[in-house]
Amino acid sequence: MEKLLHWSIANAQGDSEAVARAGQPDPKLLEQLFGGGPDEPTLMKHAMAVISNPEATLENKLTAFDNFEMLIENLDNANNIENLKLWEPLIAVLDSPESELRAFALSVTGTAVQNNEKSQNNFAKYDGSLAKVMQIAGNAQEDAQVRIKAFYTLSSLIRHNKEIYKQFYELDGLKLIAPVLNDANANEKLKLRVMALLSTIMTVADVKDAKFLSLLRDDNIISSTLSFLQPESNLYLIDRVLNFLAQLIDIGFEFSASELEQLKAGVHNIKPVEDRLNEDDYKTVQYVFK
Repeated sequence: MEKLLHWSIANAQGDSEAVARAGQPDPKLLEQLFGGGPDEPTLMKHAMAVISNPEATLENKLTAFDNFEMLIENLDNANNIENLKLWEPLIAVLDSPESELRAFALSVTGTAVQNNEKSQNNFAKYDGSLAKVMQIAGNAQEDAQVRIKAFYTLSSLIRHNKEIYKQFYELDGLKLIAPVLNDANANEKLKLRVMALLSTIMTVADVKDAKFLSLLRDDNIISSTLSFLQPESNLYLIDRVLNFLAQLIDIGFEFSASELEQLKAGVHNIKPVEDRLNEDDYKTVQYVFK
């Protein structure tokens, strides 16, 4: 592609020496770009055919997935997943024995539905689709990279979509959060993804609803997040926690006596790194004690 770019510029400028240095580009590439090669919907169908082909090698399937993901970064192509009837074969890959394929299927889904209500709803209408992603996210035996992609997909699905969040909530989605945060063996990227999901939840949930707030406590979400207020914790995790706590404080959430004690100790603990944290959230949390 770079060679084609140099050739094109030199050709346009009429620089024969530069054209000679660049050399002639691949005729097949020229034909694909300028000669009416397959359109993008056709390329999407071809990629999914490879992904779904039991005879295709893992390497070829991963290459096809890579191509498919690049295509659906375009909003029209993402919405075409439904039109081309490709959601069902894509969702079926979530049951693949190959962790790399499961991770790619989740990544593609998360990308396709991100800030895209039409594709969010298209995905969610398939029976068991949301529950399948939640099951993968909550499976402690699952490959870490697959779980990271599952939580990414959940965040993408419920962002700005109250109806899908309602389904997530009714499937006890809040119970996915604390076990990961409390898991000493869970890596930091996974915990960051979980905190990103929690932040997304706070934007679509009825955060002033007494039942929702009660579940935050009953499902150990609040105590789990407070435990990260330690200077040795990942700074991005601390920032995520401070943002979550600041959101609670802004809506007038009443911390219990033990939570306040833990919060006070945590704020004291992270003072050595305060200049590296979000200033507004840090000050909001500090304000609780003034």
